[in-house]
This record gives sequence, C-alpha cells and structure tokens, in this order.
Amino acid sequence: MAKMREAHWIKRTHVFDPDEYECSACGRRFRQPAPSCPACGTRMHGTKDPQDWVEEMEMLDIMLGDDD
Repeated sequence: MAKMREAHWIKRTHVFDPDEYECSACGRRFRQPAPSCPACGTRMHGTKDPQDWVEEMEMLDIMLGDDD
C-alpha cells in the first residue's frame, strides 16, 4: 500500500487581489483551503503564511515614492 503524501496550504495574501491558497505539493492555487487539494488529492495539514504581501507593499511604496 502506497503512503499518502501530506502537504500544507501556503497562504498568498495580496494587497489588491483576494487571498489565494497554494498547495505545497503541486503548486495549484485556490480561493479557499480544503482538507485535501482539489487538483492532486494530497491531504493538507495546516496553513503557512509567508507574508509575501509585505514585499508587495514595499514595492508599492518605492513606486509611489512614499518614504514615511
């Protein structure tokens, strides 16, 4: 019997777009997390939030010349 793979959701928060949840096994993105990935079927164990939105805000500040 093959061992079932386990993975987690990676929460992708965007400044101007809705959040997305990326499967750490296959990389597909969805609007909401689920117990398993709808694309590859991998069972999910929690969510990690790398806070990528911070980099988006820094880039926006640079583009707009906001130096506060």
